[in-house]
Amino acid sequence: MIVYNCPMVPFEFFVALGVPFKRVENLGCEFDRLNPNICSLCRRSVLSVHSDDVVIWIDSCDSARRTADFLKQTNKIFPLHIPVISTPEAVTELSNDLKTLWQFLKSIFGEVSDQKLSQAQKIFEKQLQLLEKALSEDLSEARDLYEKITKQKWVGSTKLKDKVVLVLGAPIEENLVQIIEESGGSVINATCSGAYSMISNLSDDSNIFRRIAYRILNRKLTCLRFAPKRNLSELINITKPTMIVLHTIKFCDFYNFDEQELRKIKMPFVVIENDMTPQLNAQIKTRIQALMEFSMNKGSGCEKMFDLFVGIDSGSTTTKIAVIDAEKRVVYKNVVKTGAYPAVTAKKLYNDVVEKFKRPRERIYLVCTGYGRAALDFANEQITEITCHARGVHFLMPKIRTIIDIGGQDSKVIKIEDGKVVEFAMNDKCAAGTGRFLEVMADVLDVPLQKIGGLSLQHSKEIDISSVCTVFAESEVVSLRASGHKREDILYAIHKAIAKRIGAMYERVKGAPPVVLTGGVALNEGVKKALEKVLDIQITIPPEPILTGALGAAVIGYQKEWL
Repeated sequence: MIVYNCPMVPFEFFVALGVPFKRVENLGCEFDRLNPNICSLCRRSVLSVHSDDVVIWIDSCDSARRTADFLKQTNKIFPLHIPVISTPEAVTELSNDLKTLWQFLKSIFGEVSDQKLSQAQKIFEKQLQLLEKALSEDLSEARDLYEKITKQKWVGSTKLKDKVVLVLGAPIEENLVQIIEESGGSVINATCSGAYSMISNLSDDSNIFRRIAYRILNRKLTCLRFAPKRNLSELINITKPTMIVLHTIKFCDFYNFDEQELRKIKMPFVVIENDMTPQLNAQIKTRIQALMEFSMNKGSGCEKMFDLFVGIDSGSTTTKIAVIDAEKRVVYKNVVKTGAYPAVTAKKLYNDVVEKFKRPRERIYLVCTGYGRAALDFANEQITEITCHARGVHFLMPKIRTIIDIGGQDSKVIKIEDGKVVEFAMNDKCAAGTGRFLEVMADVLDVPLQKIGGLSLQHSKEIDISSVCTVFAESEVVSLRASGHKREDILYAIHKAIAKRIGAMYERVKGAPPVVLTGGVALNEGVKKALEKVLDIQITIPPEPILTGALGAAVIGYQKEWL
């Protein structure tokens, strides 16, 4: 069996040899003998290589090179270097390496005539032309051709819906396609796990090795390593997506080139960093659903059906409820601890509203949001907290352009225009920059949580905390305390570290004033002051900043009927 790691390989060789071949695959766990800083893709795919496999390994990055170094100990392997330019000199260089690879494969699998290789090459080029045509005419046919050519499973949709999502970046798996399709979209896979990675310009060179080298180096959607030649605008014109997902892999830095280009194109997009674990699916789903909501309709123009519009924000720490009436007046609000059973807590809040206003449930429109929204199956609708915060803030402060929301378990920066989300960045993978981080630091310093903000403003000395990872920062704070630093100075350093973390997200979405701070942490004056200093702006805090998500959910319900 021949195993390869990247579609920039000479498939023509495998066909001519008549040898079974396949691409490496994610086996669901990381190989612990590779360095932890090697990307998740390599750490998970190396386990799919058996000791008797012959490996063709493209050395596309440092992680790939380090993985090849390991595989040299266990397998017959040919590391193939692909130039990042497509000049005639680069074609010649790659063609020479391909000659060497061809001899390497023949020494293992036996002699094959040049005529057989020539026939395989002609058949392969014809298949590529058919694949390119099928991608624009019949995706089911494209799927069959792609799987036949690459021996890799098709990952993407075969029928396109109204919301077409173009996925760029690192290879994706079926879980992402499933999340997008369940959220109402369909997937065009333009990553290197998709069919667009195969479409190439072809040469009529009589030298077969130069011809294959030209095909590899002149793909119509060039690899991200060929950043200067990558033409996203042409791909977007061909595929006509509604929105874009830029999918990245943990510890890989190539994809920021595409992010810069997407900002120029000004099409709705979201960046997803994936460590390829199932545990990340809930976070990916939130980002995908928020992206889908970019094009959410405001209203249906129907006649009056509801008397009350209720929003419930089921957060990790607290559950919030807001109620507006048919005149768009806020008539009720409440905040309680979420506790161990989010659905039970939310349902009690909702039942309290039903009892208080004496309205039948069919006259109440309920929108749920937040961390626990998926469990609230009694709601009319479930909307991400990103969209709900945007609508809630716009309801209170129509001129706001950027929202910084810091909750118990996550933080986000949301750029908005007229109440609609334009772009967002979100941190929900660790406690850094969240209320939980502040809780841990308050415990370490033995200071009541509600007092740490005020104490931080009494600092007399500037010190720094180098890490915002909760585990490492806790050790650092203990060391600073043992060294005799005052609690006020340490608290100031903690708030400054959070502000820098949020500041990086603010810069990523190109945040602009006026800016509002929401979430439970907005009540911490130390965080507000630190953010204002780091970002060099003034920040507004709305009345009851913890309620903006619930209020936005209620507003969404109202807008669907009345606008």
